[in-house]
Amino acid sequence: MIDTMGNVKNALRRALGLGRGRAARDRAALGLAALGLAALGLAAVPAAQAQDYPARPVTLLVPFTGGGATDVLARAVAEGLAKELKQPVIVENVPGAGGSVGQARAARSPADGYTLLLGNVGTLAANASLYRNLSYDILADFTALASVGDAPQVLSIRADFPARTLEEFADYARQNGERMNSGTAGVGSGSFLGGVVLNEALGIKVPPVHYRGAAQTIADVMAGHIDYTIESSSTAVGSIASGKVRGLVVLRPERVAVLPDVPAAGETRYPGLHYDIWNMMLVPKGVPEPVLEKLNAAINRALATPALRQRYEQMGVALPSQEHRSLAGSAELLRSEVARWKTLLEQAGVKPDGA
Repeated sequence: MIDTMGNVKNALRRALGLGRGRAARDRAALGLAALGLAALGLAAVPAAQAQDYPARPVTLLVPFTGGGATDVLARAVAEGLAKELKQPVIVENVPGAGGSVGQARAARSPADGYTLLLGNVGTLAANASLYRNLSYDILADFTALASVGDAPQVLSIRADFPARTLEEFADYARQNGERMNSGTAGVGSGSFLGGVVLNEALGIKVPPVHYRGAAQTIADVMAGHIDYTIESSSTAVGSIASGKVRGLVVLRPERVAVLPDVPAAGETRYPGLHYDIWNMMLVPKGVPEPVLEKLNAAINRALATPALRQRYEQMGVALPSQEHRSLAGSAELLRSEVARWKTLLEQAGVKPDGA
């Protein structure tokens, strides 16, 4: 489109140079009028495309395997979004390299609004500092559409851990941190990032033990092989119910409905301890503004439906703030979180992959 408009401008310049005699000026005027109409027609193309959007199914790329927390959330949102767009929204799982394989594919997709990406705090914000040679720049190559769901996280400890409160946990960890361990589902996972946040907030240095997945991690907490992990409130419901794990605190200002008996960090002497796994929908950079606005509006309508609100309650997922659901607010969230995690990971001594 830019090249075409440039050709029109060059033709206009040539037409202006014709005007030496009256006949030449008349011909130039007619040429200018025709070129002007052509330019107007070209300018109307994006608007027409946006008006017709979407005219076919939309693909939502999820950079994780199927069945995980992000995938379940993506499919719930996709179902609601499909009803709003009046077109199928097809969820496609593209796992690998901590989410970077799927995100690289999304970055290479046409900027037409028919390829969406759903990522989270790890894949979108932390990966920018965890991987040295990414083939894309998350801020330069994507446009944020809306934050679509915040998953509260829980500090889950082994049942016989010698602390009953977060304050007691912090005191114990300061004295015994080197002999303790926290389980993670791998570098860059939600549990890994939660451990980084916890260490920084409490002033402790508990080393991580990396597993291949969250299920193995919580199994070893239950068995007493490791001291604790950070897990989603939705999975904490089951692990706490087993009696082999204690939910010590929810890492946010207020309690969550699915775990009413687990205190929130806001009730402790660490009220600023807040760690949700936020999830965001994006598109490749270059999607026309009218399509961005249409997608954002459709996402917000879907999030407002009773059916999706009920699904969120069942999953223990919180609705993001209205600001974070906007185009400008989600873009600012992404920018600020990329910068925040760069600082946190540097302070924690975490080096990029391959460093």
